[in-house]
Amino acid sequence: MSPIVSVIIPWRQRNGDLFRQMNLKYVEDFWIRKHGIVPRRVSDGREGSAQFNRSAAYNHGVRISPVANVFVFAEADMLIEPMQLSKAVLLAAEQPGLVVPFDEYRYLSEANSEMVRSAGLSPVEVKARWTMDNGRSIGAVNVVSRATMDLVGQWDESFEGNSYDDDAMKIAFEKAAGRTRWVEGPAHHLYHLPGWRGKHLTPQDKRATERNRQRRELYREAQTPEQIRRLTMGER
Repeated sequence: MSPIVSVIIPWRQRNGDLFRQMNLKYVEDFWIRKHGIVPRRVSDGREGSAQFNRSAAYNHGVRISPVANVFVFAEADMLIEPMQLSKAVLLAAEQPGLVVPFDEYRYLSEANSEMVRSAGLSPVEVKARWTMDNGRSIGAVNVVSRATMDLVGQWDESFEGNSYDDDAMKIAFEKAAGRTRWVEGPAHHLYHLPGWRGKHLTPQDKRATERNRQRRELYREAQTPEQIRRLTMGER
């Protein structure tokens, strides 16, 4: 039986970054046009300038996808090729564990992102501003089965804002469900104002990142799947 797949894109317009809005429109169309999949755009349930909680959006996406047995958690600025996704879905369905459908992360510049969105160029046709190879990037697109989600519990909603949640949840999946697997091939990140640096970041943004860093350490210290599940449910 073929896996039943739900593609979940976490989204809430928190600030005035128009790049994020343009990326969302293009990425949603890309999923429909290239993959034949209508993604679910899912909010974190917050409003205004509150820190974005990607984990809350992912958890809500799981709840509203009761028939799916494989979930693709994909950010609103990421492009992945259909063949890589298909391989990742099959790997996720075969056995528990996190599957990353790329091993090369290509970060596109503002100008080249616009070339992709407006000039009809494939992302593979434009030069990346920088890359991370050999599976050094995780989190931007995650593929897991429902069985894997049951083993890990849920996405930890204690994380909010930017950074460190990716690392923590990779640890969680590995300790609760098994090793991480990568599919060979690129993923393409469309430019927007970065969440880790820049004058646009507020003191609240920076404090949220520091809280995330501290919480990630709890995942490094956890020894058992039971301890991991307590963390993902928001305990310490």
